[in-house]
Amino acid sequence: MSEVFKINGADYECEFILKDDQGEEKTKFTKSAVKLLDLQENLLEPFQNATIVINDPFDFIENNMLTRGDGRDIFTFSLKLKGGGDKLEYDFVLNSEVNSPAKRDRAGNYKMYSLLDDKYFKLNEIIPYGTRFRGPVGDIIKTILTGVLGDDIVNEEEFEPGDNIVDIFPEHILPPSSFRYSDLLKYLLQIYYFEDEDMVTRAFLKFDRLDKTYSLIPLTKLFKENKDNIMEGFAANDLVDKILPNENNPPSKATVNVYETQLPQTNMTTPMLDYSNEFFVNYLATGYDPILGEHVIIEKRIKDIKEKWTKSFVDVFKSVGGKPKPFLPLNNHKKEKMFRTISTPFSVHKTANITEAEMGANLVFYNLSLTIGVLGSTDRTSGKFIDIYRTDSPTESDKKLLGRWLVTTCRHKFLGDTYHNTIQCVKTYVGPGAKIKDDID
Repeated sequence: MSEVFKINGADYECEFILKDDQGEEKTKFTKSAVKLLDLQENLLEPFQNATIVINDPFDFIENNMLTRGDGRDIFTFSLKLKGGGDKLEYDFVLNSEVNSPAKRDRAGNYKMYSLLDDKYFKLNEIIPYGTRFRGPVGDIIKTILTGVLGDDIVNEEEFEPGDNIVDIFPEHILPPSSFRYSDLLKYLLQIYYFEDEDMVTRAFLKFDRLDKTYSLIPLTKLFKENKDNIMEGFAANDLVDKILPNENNPPSKATVNVYETQLPQTNMTTPMLDYSNEFFVNYLATGYDPILGEHVIIEKRIKDIKEKWTKSFVDVFKSVGGKPKPFLPLNNHKKEKMFRTISTPFSVHKTANITEAEMGANLVFYNLSLTIGVLGSTDRTSGKFIDIYRTDSPTESDKKLLGRWLVTTCRHKFLGDTYHNTIQCVKTYVGPGAKIKDDID
């Protein structure tokens, strides 16, 4: 039965359980014994990790429980606001242990466990010799997940097979003997691409902690559905009281932060020379064309994909405060003379598609960046959007800040009886500085 504990002054139902590999409970910890829990949910990383610090004043853990350290020690925790909200729940294996004994005061005895996603641990098995894969890359990823984790681990409706199909001899995926399934998954995600109308894009493997399934969603589809995927709104002006839904709230009427409606102090950065020189450049896709029988180079220039990139990743926000403008700090040198080269074992045309997908993702994730620290909520997660808006007249300087941001990382940190989120976001455009109004077609 869950323990009810005060966190941030609210009642939370909490469970912290250490189990064996058969799922049998070995030890249950009270919330008062857990001094720190730090978890990150990352859109760019399908497997979570966490850190937990437990107070052990009488060496209860040391004297009554043997942790094997071989991945069979399962640590489960769940937290949920009593009476509502989503449950923050994960299963981990104990990855490492650090002991901090107190020499004078036994109340200062602590154990710190590094927690590893149990699904990643299961996928961290060596691939049998000679195993090879063919077909759409997305289907190969699905085959690995269902084969190792079970058939119910995949959300079939949100799992795109993609358009990189490994089917022409001698193309096949033959992992090296040193590869594990987890290594192969990350490689497959790098060579995956999805042709969405005229834009080639990458996809991200995301775990939904509510229905316990993985989805593989192309980045363009995520942006197209931004209106239906808004998590929260924050007011960016001073002297804001608690706000009820009105014409100036986010277009979806997303729930405003119930703890504090104002946007707290933020850390917003703009991609400057380091990022733009490294990632906002043209690409050369090189490879062998078996039909022509010659080595081929295909150029992928930013100026050539800018229009369709803008259509896929900027124009989808046209309802958020007026017509947005793409934020691409380029100059003629970057557009004409700076190149990076990509070569893969696949045909040069597949390499060109992988290159375009990489370029588009770089222009999204190495763009405007925002970090917010707020009081915690288990409803927050990565892969959703937040709105930054004003209830009064915006200024010229608000063009970068206001608008809709994609949450790439949501950090949940419990320290004692407090709970905070650190939210990291990216945005691809600057707006005209208008208030957020109702959606328009």
